[in-house]
Amino acid sequence: MRISELSEQTGVPVPTIKYYLREGLLPEGDKRTPRLTDYDEQHVRRLGLLRILRDVGGVPVEGLKRLVAATETRGTVHDLFAVAADALAPTPPPSGPGREQARAVADAIIAQAGWDRVRGDSVDRDNLAATLELRAGFDTHPRGPAEIAPYVALADQLARHEIANLDDRKDRVGLLEEMIVGQVVFATVLTTLRRLAEEHHSHERFGEDRRD
Repeated sequence: MRISELSEQTGVPVPTIKYYLREGLLPEGDKRTPRLTDYDEQHVRRLGLLRILRDVGGVPVEGLKRLVAATETRGTVHDLFAVAADALAPTPPPSGPGREQARAVADAIIAQAGWDRVRGDSVDRDNLAATLELRAGFDTHPRGPAEIAPYVALADQLARHEIANLDDRKDRVGLLEEMIVGQVVFATVLTTLRRLAEEHHSHERFGEDRRD
């Protein structure tokens, strides 16, 4: 199909497709003539993934490049997922005076959860530590590891469910796409459901509040 047809089928504007091609996020098409390039289902599939990552996940271009590079990772599917997880993770903020202590707490939380297969250099270890460090500046929940335990249990249950339901009949790239889409889409769904639930339960607890 031509680039105009690719745009029509995927809903991605032609200028955006050309940008993805320039940035190496989309493989080159089959150049039939100097003025005609043919695109196929591989391009449709990649554009669908990029659209979800950008429109739903807000993943920046550099993150998209890392995810595309992840598809070329050698090793097990788990190795592939680890590279993708780092690519999806935000860059941790600069360390503050409490980061070392917060990192020790983060490592302890991961160890107590039994997640002994999490890499020592996982980006999200640093993200967890950074979040705990920032939280320490406020008198708010959660105030310590014990109060984080329910979140750990929920995260473990959810992750176990998601990994168990991946379709292992797919190839490596197909599994990666499923994992990425699941993380991005259901992270948004989960956050949205949480806000809706908190609005409901907030009314139950504070709807008749007269403190002001």
